[in-house]
Amino acid sequence: MVEEFDSKVQVLNLISVLIGHAGQVMPYTEKLVEFFQKVWEDSSAESLLQIQLLVALRSFVISLGYQSTICYNMLLPILQRGIDVNGPDELNLLEDSLLLWETTLSYAPTLVPQLLDDFPYLIEIIKRSFDHLKVVIEIVEDYIVLGGAEFLSKHASVVAKLLDMIVGNVTDVGLLSVLPVIELLVQCYPKDVPQLIRSTLQKLVVICLSGGDDLDPSKTAVKASSAAILARILVLNTNYLAQLTSEDSLMLLLQNSGVQVKENVLLCLADIWLEKVDNMTSIQRKTVGFALSIIMMLRLPQVLDMLDQILSVCTSVILGGNNDESEGESRHESDSSIPSIEFRKRQIKLSDPIKQMSLENSVRENLQTCAALHGDSFNTAIGRMHPAAFAQTKQVLKI
Repeated sequence: MVEEFDSKVQVLNLISVLIGHAGQVMPYTEKLVEFFQKVWEDSSAESLLQIQLLVALRSFVISLGYQSTICYNMLLPILQRGIDVNGPDELNLLEDSLLLWETTLSYAPTLVPQLLDDFPYLIEIIKRSFDHLKVVIEIVEDYIVLGGAEFLSKHASVVAKLLDMIVGNVTDVGLLSVLPVIELLVQCYPKDVPQLIRSTLQKLVVICLSGGDDLDPSKTAVKASSAAILARILVLNTNYLAQLTSEDSLMLLLQNSGVQVKENVLLCLADIWLEKVDNMTSIQRKTVGFALSIIMMLRLPQVLDMLDQILSVCTSVILGGNNDESEGESRHESDSSIPSIEFRKRQIKLSDPIKQMSLENSVRENLQTCAALHGDSFNTAIGRMHPAAFAQTKQVLKI
C-alpha cells in the first residue's frame, strides 16, 4: 500500500513538472481531466495525495490559461471541497486550495455562477486564522475586478464582514495588504461602498488619529494609506464622510481607543492629511489635495489657521503632477485576446475619477469661497503667508 501511495504521488509530481514545461497541453486535456478526476475519487483518505493533486491542478490551470473553463466540471467541485474548512480533512488542504482558487480566478475570462457562489467561504477561513491573509486578499481583489457590480450586489454583506474582521485585528503588515482593496472598492463604488463598510471606516479614523507612528515606518504607511482612503470618500461622497465623522458611535470608539479629540474630527483628519501627504503615492497626494480644498469651505475659524499649510500642500501637489511609478510586474500575463485580470486592474486605476479632475480649478474656486465666508479674517490669514510662497500659489492657480 505504501509503495502504491508513493507511486501515485510521484506520478502526480511528474505530471505537474511536465505540464509546467510543456508548451501546449490542449491536445491532452481530456485525458488529463479524466486522470485528475480518478485520482481525486480514489484519494478520499489520503490528504498528502490530494495536496499533490491540488498542486498539479494549479499547473494545469496556468497551462490552459483563459481556456481553463473547459476543465471546470472537474475542477470546481474539487476546489469547493478544499476551501470548505468544515469538511473532515480540509484544513490540511486549505493552503493549496486557496492558491488554486486564486489561480483559477486569475485565468477566469468571466465569473461563472459557481465561482461567484464560493466567495462566502472566505468568512469561515478568516474566522479560523489570518495565516493565509495575503492570498485571501488577492482572492477578494480578483472578485472585485472580475465580478464588478454583480459581485458586490450579491455579496455586499460578506465583503463588509470580511473587512471588519480583518481591519483592527491584524498586524500593520496585514493592514498594508488590505488597505489597497478598500481603496479599490471606494474608487469603484464611491456612493455605495462607504455606507456598506461604515464600521471599517470608523476603525480607519481611529488609526489616523492614534499616535505612535513617529519611529515606525509600517505604522506611518498604514496611517497614510488610511488617511488617503478617507480623503477619497470626502472628495467623492462629501456628505457621507461629514456624517460619519460626526456620529456618536465614532466618538465612543475614539474614546474607548484612548484617542482624545478636542475639535471637529474632519479638522483632525485635515491635520493628518497635511502631516502624512509626503508618505503617499502621487494619486493619493492629489486626492488629499482635493480633500484639503474642501476643508477650506468649512465655516470654521480654525480653517484659517491651516490655510498657509493647505495652500502649500496643494501648490506642491499641482506642481508635482503624476509621478507614480508604473504598476509592478503582473502576476499573470495575458496570452490571448481576453484581457488579463492585471490588465483590468490597470484599466480601473486609469479610469480613476480623481485623475480626470482639475485640482487647480478646485483650489482656486474653494479659496474664493473661503474668502467670502471669512472676509477680513481671511485676508489676515493670507497676510501671514510667506510672500514667495503666496506668489508661487497665485502663479500656480493663475489668480
